[in-house]
Amino acid sequence: MKKEYDDTFLARWLNNELSKPELDEFKNHQDYLLYKRIATKSQELVIPDYNKKALFSKVQNQIKTPKKGKVRSLYSAISIAVAASIAIVFGFFQFYNSSTTYTTDFGEQMAVNLPDGSEVILNSKSEIVFNEKNWNANRKVALTGEAFFKVQNGSKFVVDTESGDVAVLGTQFNVTTDKDLIEVSCYEGKVKVSSQKKVIFLTRGKAYRNINGTSEEWEFVEEGPSWKNGESSFTSIPLKYVIKAIENQYSIEIHAGKINIDHKFTGAFTHKNLSIALETVFKPLKINATVVDKKRITLVEE
Repeated sequence: MKKEYDDTFLARWLNNELSKPELDEFKNHQDYLLYKRIATKSQELVIPDYNKKALFSKVQNQIKTPKKGKVRSLYSAISIAVAASIAIVFGFFQFYNSSTTYTTDFGEQMAVNLPDGSEVILNSKSEIVFNEKNWNANRKVALTGEAFFKVQNGSKFVVDTESGDVAVLGTQFNVTTDKDLIEVSCYEGKVKVSSQKKVIFLTRGKAYRNINGTSEEWEFVEEGPSWKNGESSFTSIPLKYVIKAIENQYSIEIHAGKINIDHKFTGAFTHKNLSIALETVFKPLKINATVVDKKRITLVEE
């Protein structure tokens, strides 16, 4: 049975009061990424003081039992919103309680059709959330991880990530996102990327990346993202993101405390053979990848 977390637990999490075992268990919860996204968005708002007990009572009276079906209700997300503010409670409850969520596991890809007929292909360990019932009024797709979008001509919506937003209109593009990273590659049409108070327009063959406020742009000739065909490729990106991509594809844990994870990497690795993937990425960098067991790899510089 899926464990639920009450508002007291979530308030302790927001205040960094959880013990390490509690935090580790919480990070393995299937809705952890959702909680994290809501907490991140809440920090962007200015909220007046409020009576927590009165607020919680009011929210309880507003909540209706979600219907069963293919839509996975995220009712538990309300608790963290209560701990944050009245504005966040009702804003996110309205969105997530009536939303559709799709999530991929390690090494998994998934094709999803949006209500307007646009197609989204999720890479491994990624998630999208959107309001299927009220799509015309709320054309927003929340993304965690990486996904390729093939948008119907004339269709408009926004891809919302922790690190920035992408506004689209009849286009094909790829988005990679993390808590401090957003990378967008446009394969057809035009997209608008908003990140760190900066707005960038990308057309076919152009890419943009922002890491912790540092941005860069470049051009490419590929017709689509290589990960759709079983190979992840990178252009001058810090090694830590490549390591995370390998972990997501192969369901392993890589210990990289003894290497420089900010070293820039350009290249690719296969999704079909872990040994080849490790050799391809780390051997040119003179890094030894030692297999501790089936789930753990240790990296050490030569």
